[in-house]
Amino acid sequence: WPLLDLLVRQEEKDDIKAGKRILCRHPFIEQKRVAVVAKKVVELHTLVFDGDAGGVVIEEPTLEETKQYVAEQIKCMRPDIMREMNPGQYKVSVSDQLFHFLHKLWQVETPVLELR
Repeated sequence: WPLLDLLVRQEEKDDIKAGKRILCRHPFIEQKRVAVVAKKVVELHTLVFDGDAGGVVIEEPTLEETKQYVAEQIKCMRPDIMREMNPGQYKVSVSDQLFHFLHKLWQVETPVLELR
């Protein structure tokens, strides 16, 4: 079963490999973190549009291919996540590097209140 989805920064995606220890963090709660050694790593996002390359860079799948792909993905999900009554949570984590980037960005971009 897929254990979790992990969001990483572009420059660290090549470091994420099966058999390698990966620190996975909750995007917002600093204390929630877990080390994972994945048996399999699947890249979920593919580049579809690249302005520098002249636009769309992949062939669009047919509707039937898309339906088949979704059906295959649903079969791979844990049954507790797919049940209708009281479904289990599916975890989405961020890498340590992305966690620090997000929190630094929030600090820089959040306005500072001024009290008088």
